[in-house]
Amino acid sequence: MTRLLITDFRGWKSLDLRPRDHAVVAGVPRAGRSDVIEALARVLDPEAAHGPSLSDLHQTAPVEGDGEDQTSQFEAGSEAASPESAAPVRASTAEVEVTLSDLDPEIEQLVDGYLQPLDATGMASEDDEADPSAPQCVRLTYRLSYDHETEALESVVYYPARSNPETNHLLRVPAAVRRALPVITLNAGVPLQLRAGGSLRRYIEERDPKAAVAAFEVLRDAVGEAVTALSQDPAITEAVDAVLAVGGTGKRLGDSPITAGDVGFLAEDGSVSALLRTLRAALRLDTAGPLALTTHGSTVTAVLSMAEAMLLADVPGAVVLADDFGDQLDAATAEYLASLIRNRSGQAWLSTRRPEVARAFEPGEVVRLVRHGGQRTYHQLPQVRDRKQLVAHRQLHTQLLPALTAPVVAVTEGPHDVAVLGMANRRYPPHRLPLSAYGVRLVAAGTGSDGGIDQVPQIADLAKQLGFRVIGVVDADKPSQQSADQLDKVKKSCDVVIQLPEKTAIERAITAGVRLAQLAAASSVLTVFGQPDPLGVEATEQTVTNLCVTLHKKGLHEPFLDALYRELQPEPADAEEHHGKELEEDVSVVHPPLLAAILDAIATAASSSYSGPTMVALESVGRPDEDAA
Repeated sequence: MTRLLITDFRGWKSLDLRPRDHAVVAGVPRAGRSDVIEALARVLDPEAAHGPSLSDLHQTAPVEGDGEDQTSQFEAGSEAASPESAAPVRASTAEVEVTLSDLDPEIEQLVDGYLQPLDATGMASEDDEADPSAPQCVRLTYRLSYDHETEALESVVYYPARSNPETNHLLRVPAAVRRALPVITLNAGVPLQLRAGGSLRRYIEERDPKAAVAAFEVLRDAVGEAVTALSQDPAITEAVDAVLAVGGTGKRLGDSPITAGDVGFLAEDGSVSALLRTLRAALRLDTAGPLALTTHGSTVTAVLSMAEAMLLADVPGAVVLADDFGDQLDAATAEYLASLIRNRSGQAWLSTRRPEVARAFEPGEVVRLVRHGGQRTYHQLPQVRDRKQLVAHRQLHTQLLPALTAPVVAVTEGPHDVAVLGMANRRYPPHRLPLSAYGVRLVAAGTGSDGGIDQVPQIADLAKQLGFRVIGVVDADKPSQQSADQLDKVKKSCDVVIQLPEKTAIERAITAGVRLAQLAAASSVLTVFGQPDPLGVEATEQTVTNLCVTLHKKGLHEPFLDALYRELQPEPADAEEHHGKELEEDVSVVHPPLLAAILDAIATAASSSYSGPTMVALESVGRPDEDAA
């Protein structure tokens, strides 16, 4: 598939996607991952297509707001409801068009007369003077229409090359053509089922139908013999005769008196199918012996289920469609199976919430869906044109994939910043919302020791290309032309920039606004890591500076901050005194104040409706000891 064109299908008002080879579709919730896979299945896979419904037609409704005309989008499956004063407006027609290239000779014969030249952009060329030696392609379109008068839905798949929807002249695609297309939809179900309809049963019958019939006949005969032997066992016959003897029951039931010899046993209706429905897979995975599949946990079930689906989908060169791939799999298995599908298929289209699945694909194959102002759109990384882009793309797998489904990333200067802010974020009390509640993921610029403000624009640009809202969190170096130029580049790459106070890095942010006595008590933890205690002899502003240098050089931010939090916790008497006070007072008791200010600034800037300044310079925080003096 070189092009996917969607118009008014479900939550998609419009989508024009031109994948480069494979496509892993990910993104924020309600951005339309499942709708993309379903749209493809409606066109290409007649066996997987679901029946059309009214909710498949895109729906909008006017919303009151500041006297201006606005539009709110209603999507299939969403809980949103239109305002009582506004009736939803539903599209009367939805269309999904795909362009297929690299067709097998047999497929080309089936669609002869509808072939078109393929241009360099992946589109079918409408030019009569197109290069005759250009690759050939065919377009197929799924059309769903609703007749308001008859309240009837009608769906059809047609060739747009020689059709005219405006006059309702549609040349339909025969079902035989769609069945001939090498398109596989992976639908994972309960694995290792021998009953009719199970994936394992289907594979057994496809592989060798005669052997399958013979195997099930052997089962029927063996079960029949075993049941007969069971029915004739004295322990059974004597008990049955005792039941029939009660009040002469055996004499009244039949035309002649019946005994245990007239009583047999069957599985449900006695058929092999009924027997197979009762069978469940049992696995021996360890010394516990064979246990029912469900006993082994959800991961084993999910792995076997996906293995069955992939076995049935083993068609060379096929287009493979799968929705929510990897949801029930562990990280390593999800990446492995995604890699297997990508390498074996002609083209893989997997939608996923799992970063491990996306890790099996190239950066340019990631299609990230987002929502901007209630409207869906997609983002892809551009083709690599120079070394700078190549270096930036490397950070997709190392830095951005964990944030794949988050709408916002906060890019810091390095891993120490992420570690400190992450710990502070985790220590927020229950009545305060963490950054994840605002859809924010903390990300470090660079891939290790090469971080710094110069690296922030690189990963920020990458994140913007993938549709993230980007917040930069940077230090405030000593004012100079160089620092001004660096900050200017960060501003251009980010939606909002949060700058620490002047001459403040993350180490100074930990200690700012904290009493010297508390810093001195926490500083003693450094001796556990073989480092001298900078505040062991005397706690002054100079020794605090020495402490910050030690934290930076030795990377001991987390143990020091952990010890500091223990010192910041109020004593029982203080806790009672502060009970019931305002939220701001509670936070000042348990958090280094500048770290709390950074987290609050990130949370505020994360909102898409944020209208504050794009450059937020945080103010310095005085030390309580100095204020008291």
